[in-house]
Amino acid sequence: MTHTMTKMLFTGLMLASTQIHAADYDFEPGLWETTWKTEIIELDAPAEMEKLMRSMGNRPVYTETECIKDIASSFDSERDKENEGEECKTTTNRISANKMEFETSCTAPGEVTKTVGEIHFNGKTSTAKLEMTSASAEESMNIKSTLVGNGKYIGACD
Repeated sequence: MTHTMTKMLFTGLMLASTQIHAADYDFEPGLWETTWKTEIIELDAPAEMEKLMRSMGNRPVYTETECIKDIASSFDSERDKENEGEECKTTTNRISANKMEFETSCTAPGEVTKTVGEIHFNGKTSTAKLEMTSASAEESMNIKSTLVGNGKYIGACD
């Protein structure tokens, strides 16, 4: 269960990213560094699980570096076997070349996750804000969290 926060993050990003095409947005393909901050808004879980989730949710900023040549396929490889059997539906709304809004709903046996967010593109920078809710009957847990991300282009991919 320690992967719930990470799973929620990647699920939202992966599914949103499959709907994004670099040519349709003000986005520079290449090597990107993205910094994420997570905040738990609400948490209803057994005491041991709540303590673990709060420590994960209030961890320091997380930074990742990734070569993004094509946004539409960049996160497809991130799906792990833990997500098999999960069914997801994503709705996107392209506001402009600089903004996209999306909503993703995923169901898996005993779990429902919903992510609502927006991504802003500005050539060599991006920002994202996602609100995620997840309910797991198996672990008797409900969680609502916010993720804020800041990305920057750092050069061509090797």
